[in-house]
Amino acid sequence: MIAKKFIFDISDTGLFHALQMGDEKAFREIYDRYWSKLYRYAFNVLHEQEICEDILQEIFSTLWRKRRELEISNLSSYLYQAVKFQIFKHFRHSTYKQQLMDRLALFHYESGMEEKAEYQELADRLEILLSQVSEKRREIFHLSRYEQLSNKEIAEKLQISPQTVKNEISRTLKFLRSSLKNFYTLLF
Repeated sequence: MIAKKFIFDISDTGLFHALQMGDEKAFREIYDRYWSKLYRYAFNVLHEQEICEDILQEIFSTLWRKRRELEISNLSSYLYQAVKFQIFKHFRHSTYKQQLMDRLALFHYESGMEEKAEYQELADRLEILLSQVSEKRREIFHLSRYEQLSNKEIAEKLQISPQTVKNEISRTLKFLRSSLKNFYTLLF
């Protein structure tokens, strides 16, 4: 009982230093302090229990595996940034990108000013990048992502083949991913 109280009273910095030395009790204390807070943070964005649990498992597993390599000055900030990064990583790999992007937009709207500014900066960057693609690609992308038309509906509307629509969307997404890669690195 005394050992638990002693660990509980240690600052995050002290816990992290103990963790770096391989102290499993320090790891457990960090887990106990932050798991539910981080889970709520992720769940407010994703609204999916299993995915949130997987994200936290990944974060805490990485924290333990890389404990000797990490240089963390603010444990709380590091953990929240890790959750944010994992959420974005999930969005990039999700088959429901549009739905998740809508949730992300809502999350950023409800977040603090700094996060709103980051979201607006991303939206502005996206508009700048879209202005660099051909008018045809921009129109196809707009119909697909903003008006949520299927490839077949777009093809019929623009009197082109569905394969052309698919190719143009794929090229636009590839261009955006490539162009935004450095932006994401700077943002996080």
